Amino acid sequence: MHPNIRTATVAAMGLLLAACSGATNSPSPPELSDPSALPTPSVVSSQVAATPSASAEVAADELLAISFTDVRSGETFTLAELAADGPVLLEPMAVWCSNCRAQQHEVLRAHEVADFTSVSLDVDLSESPEELAAYADREGFHWHFAMADAELYRLLQDRFGVAATNPPSTPLVVIESDGTVRPLEFGRGTRSAEQLVDELGLG
Repeated sequence: MHPNIRTATVAAMGLLLAACSGATNSPSPPELSDPSALPTPSVVSSQVAATPSASAEVAADELLAISFTDVRSGETFTLAELAADGPVLLEPMAVWCSNCRAQQHEVLRAHEVADFTSVSLDVDLSESPEELAAYADREGFHWHFAMADAELYRLLQDRFGVAATNPPSTPLVVIESDGTVRPLEFGRGTRSAEQLVDELGLG
């Protein structure tokens, strides 16, 4: 055999053996170039905690801690303080809203037969405390009336959706004595006094 042919044959056989050896041996896993890039348990925990339900609970806690001012008495209060004495009915509303007025007259009737606290919260940022106080006096409503600011307006939307700041949808939210915050179904129209008492769990 010619020397050049012999050399080429040997080289080809070497390449073939190398290929077969690579096919039968499992390749070792690539090493991490930066092991510190792996998430630590604390990072994973914080990512898991950032769920919609967790955010809702935080928002609920914020709502309970906000300081409100009664537009007639000047008294300051929080929903948490009021709820310590029993359920609280929170109603986002506006002076111009006829649906709100109809619902509030049913709330007035409900107060005659059940023990709970009411807070009517004006979410029309263009209205004034003086307008709200005059409205409450004119209609004969005896519970807390307070004004929302822009921050609280956004919090209500984040917590309950845009319907919470749309007074004609008659949004109502119940705060239980244990701090549970539960919205009643929005957009159902005016609830009767009897329905309110039942949904408050006082029937």
